[in-house]
Amino acid sequence: MDQITEPTTELDIEIDAPPADVWQVVSDITRTPQWSPVCHRCEWLDGADTAAVGARFRGYNRLNGARWSRDCEITSVEPEREIAFSTTFKGEESTRWRYRLEPSGAGTRVSEAYQVVMVPRWVRALRRLPGAMAKSDQDTRKNLETSLQRLKTLAERDRG
Repeated sequence: MDQITEPTTELDIEIDAPPADVWQVVSDITRTPQWSPVCHRCEWLDGADTAAVGARFRGYNRLNGARWSRDCEITSVEPEREIAFSTTFKGEESTRWRYRLEPSGAGTRVSEAYQVVMVPRWVRALRRLPGAMAKSDQDTRKNLETSLQRLKTLAERDRG
């Protein structure tokens, strides 16, 4: 699995907490449901219990009445700098996600990036409906904005 090369969407936010504190939140995938508007549960797989390249986890998601899960594999870990992972669908890489942390004054600039790699045939068909592609892109952007705002709230609350 590769790294994000051309983000489908990428947004950032300033967090009033140092990178070490933000890292404590973002690198614990079991906490993802605390900030994600889509993921409602995450669990480590294969005995993993911490973020490391190759570690796998499963995310359980809900959106607009739909429910699904995705197996994920961590593809990059640079403590206090970056964590990235890919999701799979039927054994194929489907999406890539990345959180990048950069010191910014006394705080941290966090960017969340998302890249679509493969879309199932039935989703491609749905996206051809009038307005569906624009709505999907708008929803993705809104979900990333919500995710980053919630992450900011958590990291600022949890800061040491």
